[in-house]
This record gives sequence, structure tokens and C-alpha cells, in this order.
Amino acid sequence: MAVINRAMTGAQKQARRAEILKVAMGRFALTSYATLSMADIARQAGVAKGTLYLYFHSKEEMFLALCEEELADWFAALDTALEQRRADMSIAGLVQLFAESIATRPYLLRLLAILHTVLEQNVDHDTALRFKTFLRERLLKTGALLEGYLRFLAPGQGVEVLLKIDALVIGLQHLAEPSEVMRAVLAQPEMAMFRVDLQQQMLDTMKILLMGLAYEAKYKQA
Repeated sequence: MAVINRAMTGAQKQARRAEILKVAMGRFALTSYATLSMADIARQAGVAKGTLYLYFHSKEEMFLALCEEELADWFAALDTALEQRRADMSIAGLVQLFAESIATRPYLLRLLAILHTVLEQNVDHDTALRFKTFLRERLLKTGALLEGYLRFLAPGQGVEVLLKIDALVIGLQHLAEPSEVMRAVLAQPEMAMFRVDLQQQMLDTMKILLMGLAYEAKYKQA
């Protein structure tokens, strides 16, 4: 792809940054994070590699920005659904709501799986603080909505549920995306027990978690 002209104005720079992130997500859709390089993304985006580093100091910072965009979109959609469907007031309804919100964001779970172990490892203090501040605000807002949706959740448990789901995704992702050699091994019929559907396993375990919290709340009141 030919290198395009340098962005000069603030609006042009924002547009260029958005285009770079779009290209990065497109590449991420086709391959693993580990195999991607800044040079590859720069070439696909039509910018010099040095120009790419003017927008993002590292590959981790670039994909952290992508993760933030995905999370912001997901939290907004989830918040809207929680506000509109409070009448459901059921664990099954909430799990279904999560399933619907995730279905339209196929790469969010993959990004979350490498968020703490990879993406947060090579960013500067200001970038890390800004991201964590954003995440804290979103967790608190959505956590409170979860507590309004499921009345058995105590104050603060909404955030705890979201953090537990995050930890669950990290663990399941390692099982859901094995190496090429391991995929060939797991393709054998007798190895079916080791094959993991990340989304389905996450939803099933989330249901078990919420049922346990509901039982605990009922038991404490008895």
C-alpha cells in the first residue's frame, strides 16, 4: 500500500489514528497478537513505521487503545440493555444479555485475555493511569446496574462479578486458542474434552457463579 500524506491538523491526526486502529483490528482478526508487528500494521495502514510510533509508542499501547474502544462500546451497550430490561430480574436473562452483547464483538474476549498479561506490560505511567481510570469508572457504573438488575447482589458485588468474569476469560482463552500442533492433536475424537468454546464456557460458568451468589444471599437471610 502506498504511503499517504502526513496528517497535519488535529482532526487529520485523529482520523489517521482511527484508521491505524482499524487496520490493526483487521490484522488481529486474521492472526494472533504474537505474530503481528508494527511494521506490518504500518505497511497495511499506508504510513511509515516511524510515523506509527508518533501515534503509539508500542504495539502494546496500540492494542490497549483497541481494547479500550471495544470495552467502551461493550459497556455502553450493556448499560443500555440493563436499564431497559430490569423487569427480567433473572440470572438466565442476564446471561442471555451477556451472550447477545458478546456475539457482536468477536474480538473483545481475545483482547481481554491478553489485557493484563501482555497489553499492560509495555505502556507508560500516563497511559496506564488513563486506561485504569476509564476502566474503574465503567466497572463502577455497570457494576451498580448489575446490582439493580439482580437484587441478591450486595453493594460492590456487581464490580466483583465483572472482575471474576475477566479472570475467567483469561483462563479460558489459553485453552480456547492452543498452538497449531496442539490443535491438530485436539482434533482427534478422543481429545474432545480438551476443546474449549470460549464464549459458551464463559457464559456457563458465569451462570454457575451467579447461582452461587444467589444461594449465598438467600442462605445468609435464612
